[in-house]
Order: sequence, then C-alpha cells, then structure tokens
Amino acid sequence: MSEFKIDFDYDRQFDSLFIYCSNEYEYDISLELEDDIVVDFDKNNVPVAFEFLNASKLFNINKNDFSNLVHISIQSNITEDQINLAIHLVAVIRNKQTDFDKKLVASNLSNIPNCTSELVTA
Repeated sequence: MSEFKIDFDYDRQFDSLFIYCSNEYEYDISLELEDDIVVDFDKNNVPVAFEFLNASKLFNINKNDFSNLVHISIQSNITEDQINLAIHLVAVIRNKQTDFDKKLVASNLSNIPNCTSELVTA
C-alpha cells in the first residue's frame, strides 16, 4: 500500500473540503464519484486529491469545527468494479477529540486500474 502525506483547505463560504497530497505528483484526471465528491488521480492512477462539497452535511460536522481538524486519513481501494474510500477525520471539539468517519463506494466506470493507497496528515 502506498502512503502519502496530505494537507487540506476548507472553504466555509462554499462548505468545500479539499484534501490533497503534499508530495509531488503529475495530475492526470478528475472523476466525480457522487454529486458532491471529486477525486483527482495522478499519472500512475493513484488518487491524490479529494474535494467534498457540502462537507458539513456529508461528514455531519459543524462548519466551524473544520478549523479544529487535527488528523485526516483517506484509504482508497480500487478494484476492477469499485472505488472504495474510507475517510477518517478527527477534530478537537470542546477540548475532546471527536471522530468523523465516512465510507463511500462508487462504480469504477472509468476503468481505473487496481490500486490501494492511503493519504494521512503528518
């Protein structure tokens, strides 16, 4: 499994969470997995960036708490048929670490080759 370091930006006005690989990579293609989820792939077909629109609703987290994120990990497993994502966010809310998890499954209609990777904050 490949592991990459990530960073993130949250746009409160548009409720958009952008999580991206901080390592160098060559961008290739963006795929919309669901209405509000876009994944960018590099030239090696590895997912390197994720945009979550309506992020507060998707993760069931208050918009203000995105500024309190202390850990993010995204595990992706791509098979011939599916793209599986497991997203784990940790935010400090009222001096307590709170976990927010989301699992997503989408059809691999673009025939992205099999791949397993994990993006994690430093």
